[in-house]
Amino acid sequence: MEQAQGTRVELKYIWRTPGIKTSSYINTCMTEDQIKLQRGNTEWMMQQASCCTHAVTLTLKPYRVIESYRGRTRETVTEIEAQSNFRQFMDRLNANLFGNAAKRFGKSVTAIPVLGEIRSRKKPHYHCAMGNFRDHLDDEAIAASIKSAWRATPFGNYQVDVQPMTTDLWLGYLGNHTGNNDNGFVDVENLRLPPALLS
Repeated sequence: MEQAQGTRVELKYIWRTPGIKTSSYINTCMTEDQIKLQRGNTEWMMQQASCCTHAVTLTLKPYRVIESYRGRTRETVTEIEAQSNFRQFMDRLNANLFGNAAKRFGKSVTAIPVLGEIRSRKKPHYHCAMGNFRDHLDDEAIAASIKSAWRATPFGNYQVDVQPMTTDLWLGYLGNHTGNNDNGFVDVENLRLPPALLS
């Protein structure tokens, strides 16, 4: 079956990054273009492994209730709302960790965010690889900073998981969650990398 995106291919297991073991498959029917995109994303993410120290999962509320003079309104999370929410999270986190240097000198935590299941609205969430935290912070302080910054955002849900990365398996996992529109994509608007990696 030919489509504008490419030829559809039936797969039992999606392409895997060498060295990454996964027991489940993400999608059983992807186009060749989606597979190429997924491979490219995974390879690119693996190249960023040196700047990432923590694996982070942030869940989004599917909606929020807004009180106004007209009464209550229910606002559903969309792709744009989710990206705005993540931007607010990064601003809060950087202000907590770096103070005025975040605004004055552009000091920032490294973040490779992948937004998942926003279109299917099952359980919208971000998977992130993060790093460049202050040197004196231990893993508990980093987790506490991330949790408080995320929960202070409008769509930030209470399910937050922060784990230190000991291998690059998390980056392979993130790459495998991109390529299929329903599954996830790299949120390039909120991508934060050290200047040396951007050139």
